[in-house]
Amino acid sequence: MRVGWFLVGIYPRSEGLIKGFRALAKGRLSVEELRRRVLEEAERVVRLQSDLGAEYVIDGMLDWHDLLRPFAETWEGVELDGLARWFDNNTFYKKPILRSPSRRASIMGRYLHPEILAGMRSKLVLPDPYTFTALSEVKARFEDTLFSVAEALNEEAREIYSKLGLGQIQLSAPYLVWRRLGEDDLELAKQAVDRVFKGIGCERMIHLFFGDALNVLPGILDFSVDVLGFDLTLTNIRELAEYSVDGGVALGLIDGRNSLMEREEPMLRKVESYLGRNEPRQLYITPSCDLEFLPPPVAEEKVRLISRITRRVREEIA
Repeated sequence: MRVGWFLVGIYPRSEGLIKGFRALAKGRLSVEELRRRVLEEAERVVRLQSDLGAEYVIDGMLDWHDLLRPFAETWEGVELDGLARWFDNNTFYKKPILRSPSRRASIMGRYLHPEILAGMRSKLVLPDPYTFTALSEVKARFEDTLFSVAEALNEEAREIYSKLGLGQIQLSAPYLVWRRLGEDDLELAKQAVDRVFKGIGCERMIHLFFGDALNVLPGILDFSVDVLGFDLTLTNIRELAEYSVDGGVALGLIDGRNSLMEREEPMLRKVESYLGRNEPRQLYITPSCDLEFLPPPVAEEKVRLISRITRRVREEIA
């Protein structure tokens, strides 16, 4: 069994970088200067992951105001509306209006920074197409729009995969567990995920967070992915262990929405309890969700904790 760890989404910006984005919006800072600051901070985030031995590395996604915005701002047939609440968090996203979404230009360059990932095993985080569509205002038939979104995400994924040689592509899919979907909707979500991953040769992951994974089990086991990621702050690990996962499992042990620091030993015991019932081909330890909700010093300490837990799991199963 291969054991590793990685991050699953947006890393928190420093206070200085937050002020930089505000200054840009007010016309007090140039785009070039903000980009320099983003790259400087992103390099630190990459170095942290690399030094601690992450299986796959991300650039921190520091340009991403929310999971959907980069695509809503670069695709055709999409407009941005007002703010909507991001699930049950005290944060908001700009709601896309989907008319006939299609890809116009790549997010690479504006929202990705491949120059600081050179020579590393990197990963790409994208929104799951069902989550993207369900969180938008849809002006056409839902099913048609869903597959248009999936096709556009596939074009993004294939281009970035071909240029960066990615080790993993992750689809972030909170809507699939936010509430229990009907069988027909879950089948649509499965077909849309298949469309996104068409022609992709790296490891494929779907990450389920902000909800109980039991809302989508056992149906999610039929999705054609290599790794299933679970938010263990909202999913009972003993109940999860009753479902056998043949491929890879990412256990979101560390709470990405709570500054309280977990204790290492109880987290290790949770992993042991899961492995007592299951033996996946790959086991990853991750945060429950994006770390963007935490102060940067807390996020860094949680990353270090994940690395320590991973190291101890490797030692125990060696």
